[in-house]
Amino acid sequence: MLKPLLGKRSTSAATKLRAAQMSVMPVPRAKEASVAGRTGLPKSVLGLATAVALLAALGFSVSAASSQNQAPGATKAFHATKDCSGFTGLVGAYCTIRSSNVKALKVGSKIFYVQVASRTALDSDTIIYVKRGSVATGHCLLRFATGVGLCTISDGTGTLAGLNLRVRVTASSSIPKLWHWDGTYSFNRG
Repeated sequence: MLKPLLGKRSTSAATKLRAAQMSVMPVPRAKEASVAGRTGLPKSVLGLATAVALLAALGFSVSAASSQNQAPGATKAFHATKDCSGFTGLVGAYCTIRSSNVKALKVGSKIFYVQVASRTALDSDTIIYVKRGSVATGHCLLRFATGVGLCTISDGTGTLAGLNLRVRVTASSSIPKLWHWDGTYSFNRG
């Protein structure tokens, strides 16, 4: 008694499926026009003209890209001051950029120190945070006895992508917790 009911249902479902498939009619495609057919020029001439145009465009873009990469890669003087009133010597301690001659390193950017400072020196990996997606990493060594140190930044992301920075770190003689970064920088993007 159950077999006939199941058979009817499957036949009915199969019939509905077939009907649904048949009701969808394919739309005829528009006839594609041939460029060679419209202009009357042989395809070989059009192919040659296209190749010449593409090579000219490629040559121009490579020339423009190489000239853009050369200028930013040049080493330039770097000067910045940082306020280290937020520096505690613990992991996560930071200083805040107060001035910079590099647009990508904006005033208010934070320099975080990842290792704990010892009693005699800060020898720590550093993270420069400008904004979300614009971060650079490096290392700083500062001897507390001399108040002189060296920081190097080797790469970054976002606006700091390709940043190479090497600076001498010195304490301000007149303003407590203000430090100077003086050295060189370049951007090697590409």
